Amino acid sequence: MTAKRDSVSSEGILWLQYIGSLGAALLLFMTGMSGGWTSPFIAKLTAENSSLPITLDEASWVASMLNLGRVVGAVPGPISVYYFGSKRTMVFNGIPCVVGWVSMIIVRSVDWLYVGRFVIGLSVGMCYSSFPLYLGEISSPAIRGALVTLASIGLPVGVLTGNTIGAYVSMSVFAWISLVPNIIYIVLFIWLPESPYHLVRTNKIEEAKVSIAKYNPRLDVNVEVRSIQDFINESQSVTLADKFRELNIPENRKAGIIVTLLYFFMQFSGMSSFIFYLEIILTNGGLTVIPPATMVIVASLAGILAGFATIYLADKCGRRTLLIVSSAGTAASMIALGVHYVLLDANFDPASLQWLLILSVISYEVFLYIGLCPVPNTVLSELFAPNIKSMVACLSGVSLSLFSFVSSKTYQSLLEITSEACVFFLYGAVAITSLVFGLTVMPETKGKSLQEIQDALHKK
Repeated sequence: MTAKRDSVSSEGILWLQYIGSLGAALLLFMTGMSGGWTSPFIAKLTAENSSLPITLDEASWVASMLNLGRVVGAVPGPISVYYFGSKRTMVFNGIPCVVGWVSMIIVRSVDWLYVGRFVIGLSVGMCYSSFPLYLGEISSPAIRGALVTLASIGLPVGVLTGNTIGAYVSMSVFAWISLVPNIIYIVLFIWLPESPYHLVRTNKIEEAKVSIAKYNPRLDVNVEVRSIQDFINESQSVTLADKFRELNIPENRKAGIIVTLLYFFMQFSGMSSFIFYLEIILTNGGLTVIPPATMVIVASLAGILAGFATIYLADKCGRRTLLIVSSAGTAASMIALGVHYVLLDANFDPASLQWLLILSVISYEVFLYIGLCPVPNTVLSELFAPNIKSMVACLSGVSLSLFSFVSSKTYQSLLEITSEACVFFLYGAVAITSLVFGLTVMPETKGKSLQEIQDALHKK
């Protein structure tokens, strides 16, 4: 059955699968816009002529409230997938964003900023714990990696858009602009068919056949329905206690640790700090040859181009190779950035060091989006059997959200007790650990069906 699915998938373009992936990319685009908002507006809000002055401590809370909302939002995502279906959950993901941007439109104090950022964070948390499940349910194994990677590109595109627009407009105008892709996203997912897995689970067999025929018109719908029914029946025959016991068996425990560590490496190699504070990092680094706000846009564009390249590379080079290359490049970039600040502290001329600052920032963005950013989401959609996948997505979503919150909230505190150089060397050390992890522990899942991956984990 799996072999047939793979061969069929390669015979033609599965348009609706790609549309679903582009819809997920739009969700991540919205997430990126909310993250990209931070870099220009934190700089504006902490400036002397700010229309809404805030302290550096308040700025760290404004930046990190998005990730605090992620912690809360990570739990209902997979629960909603189980009870309402992955497609409806994708629709639900857009609703908190609407509420959050409206709060930003009517902002009157820093408390309104906290509320708006937190509510948008709810959507971000639901996003990361639900979109891999949606793509895992509708995609064919042969293009699954490309679809998840395509969706992941939405994040750097959104960050670039947020950096660019935020540099030139007010907060309220930015919020109005952000509502446009939000509405498009909700309408798109209202139109898309529900996942056949949810339809079979709710005993809507005929609708499931229609959904299969739309997402993959060259499959034998009757054979596919029976295959899905086997998965669902096996899943429903297992109690919640059984699922926890299955999650705790050595092979699945190992898979869970792998996914959790991948999310840890993603965040603590500097991702959130770069997204939220890059303009301030460039300003403090003495960048004058190009305006820091413009340099933020250039760096984000480099990340997007790397993300597009990864769509091709994901199912050519493999997840493990991408992680290794990405970790090595990210570590080198962070170490180079730390060296830049060491030289500044040693009273070197900032003008003569700008090339190092620019090179390290651009290379970081490129290597981040080659592997450390897309690989964890891809692996999450591949490593686990359907009967425990929603539970794993929930736990992984909470872990990712906690890592994001801690990383973004501690950045300013670390600067106060150490220095920029120490912080970036610390991020580089985490990336080196990720490199070692990729070389010694990370399994390869490229082109493998769920059953093949499970067999490998169970050492069959």
